[in-house]
Amino acid sequence: MSRAPSNFRQQDVTRAINAAKASGLPIARIEVDPKTSKIIVIVGEPGKDEARNPWDNAPMPSERKRKR
Repeated sequence: MSRAPSNFRQQDVTRAINAAKASGLPIARIEVDPKTSKIIVIVGEPGKDEARNPWDNAPMPSERKRKR
C-alpha cells in the first residue's frame, strides 16, 4: 500500500515561518493540519496563551534509587 500524496511541504511551513519573522512578529507556535493542508502561525509570546502543565516541573526520581 502506497502513501497518499502530501498536501503540504516542509518548504511551505518554512516560508510561513520566515514571513512571520520578517514582519517582526514573535511566533508562539505553528499548527499544521495535514488533511486540509492548512498552516497556522500563532503569533505572540511563546507559552503565554497556554495553560501550564503541573507535570512539566515535577521532580524526577533519582537515578540511583531506580537502579536495582
